[in-house]
Amino acid sequence: MCGPFSALWNSRLLGTYLRVRVAVLVAAVLTAAGAAVVGIGGVWGLVALLALASTACLALGFVSVVR
Repeated sequence: MCGPFSALWNSRLLGTYLRVRVAVLVAAVLTAAGAAVVGIGGVWGLVALLALASTACLALGFVSVVR
């Protein structure tokens, strides 16, 4: 008989929890970067923010395709 951690390790509950944690971490990083970039101001700040968000989305898409 396996213990509680062994039973939860491959469960859907733990996988969902880890995905949520990663999503929150990515959102926090994008928010911090966005706050720093918006400090630039104007159109250039918006372009830089769009570039950061696009790069992050492309990286996540690439990782999900490769995986």
